[in-house]
Amino acid sequence: MTFAGDGLLARFNQVFSETMGSLKRALTGALGRNAPAISFIILAFLIVTVLSTAYFLLAFNREQFLNLPQVKEYDNLLENVTGMDEWSRTKFYWSNNLRIAGLYAISFPFYTGAASLLMTSHQIGLAAVYNYHLYGPLVLLNFISIIFVHGILELTGALILGGASLRLAWKLWGYLGHALTAGWGKVTRKRKAAIRQHLTDYLILIALGSLLIALAAPVESYLTPSASVLFLISPTLAILFLASVLLFYAAIIRVGFRPMLRRASSVLEDLGELASGRWKPSHLSLLMFLLFSLLTWLGLLV
Repeated sequence: MTFAGDGLLARFNQVFSETMGSLKRALTGALGRNAPAISFIILAFLIVTVLSTAYFLLAFNREQFLNLPQVKEYDNLLENVTGMDEWSRTKFYWSNNLRIAGLYAISFPFYTGAASLLMTSHQIGLAAVYNYHLYGPLVLLNFISIIFVHGILELTGALILGGASLRLAWKLWGYLGHALTAGWGKVTRKRKAAIRQHLTDYLILIALGSLLIALAAPVESYLTPSASVLFLISPTLAILFLASVLLFYAAIIRVGFRPMLRRASSVLEDLGELASGRWKPSHLSLLMFLLFSLLTWLGLLV
């Protein structure tokens, strides 16, 4: 019995080790192939957040800002959430955030995830200035810091989803452009295999992003309020925490930065060719990105 049990345990350990190894390789490969898009989304998110904060600080005085319709909507949302207990907030965050993540995941051909993330960064700027005008610079620092207590999980998950959806949509629109130009029968086996790889990567990163978003909900409900008190007591700790967060995202951006720059250069060339009236099948990706991003932003602003 002992020998049989030992053999069964050894077999289980072997299967478990092989499975985990396969999952690790699949996840590492998916992250590596999507690194340029994820780096772009993170960089754009941080830049828009800073620009949005500066805009709301400089463009409006306190009274003008607090009377903005977006600010009143944000104020109402705060009242609804702060009235809940921790478990109710956790369930609310699960329901709301995972529903939105699912919507972004299935609507990837329309670049919804990427465009909405940039709109979210704009709204973070609004929320930061809201706290500044109502409570002062110390609370502004505290607010920005506590965003990333749970945001290390939630925002990172959303940024992974946004980057992955951006890459998949761009690739598929490009393939569609080639198919429409050359004919469906001219789609090669290599291209079909590439499409399958893109879809597999996307499903893997959807799972990873959704897991991070789900884990963030109890952190936001139970730990973020305590961190807020701690950061108010020690602003230095808040600054150190923010610095560590920036280093974390800088490390992620660095992984895909060079290929991101190469891709950006190619996109600028495509833009120039479009402006001059020259058409290539790959231009369909750019056109759809511009169109659907504009429609998404207009829909969220109206």
